[in-house]
Amino acid sequence: MSKKYHVKRREFFSARPGSAACILATVEDAREQHVDEPECGSYHEINLQIADGTDSIWLGFEICTPEEREDTLQKLGTLMDVMSEFKRAVEREIEVLNARRRVCQHARISNAIH
Repeated sequence: MSKKYHVKRREFFSARPGSAACILATVEDAREQHVDEPECGSYHEINLQIADGTDSIWLGFEICTPEEREDTLQKLGTLMDVMSEFKRAVEREIEVLNARRRVCQHARISNAIH
């Protein structure tokens, strides 16, 4: 039997052509496993890999026991919260830099006119 997945997705996320920055999310689908098989008798593939073109991180998640399931959901929730906060902070910093650039351009134009 071939493996099936809830998600097996690879996305390149840089706007730069040729960039190797990508994310790979994999969650194996266990619905077709026989009910008499042990809950986690074989390797169950649940992982997240993030690469920036130079370095990469690989996060594996365990869900064999109720405690591991709860811990995995806690880890994912924390990861999502931190990533959202990080994105908002980068957006704010970009706004600051864009505003600074407009002020500098305005100052150069004013100096050129006088």
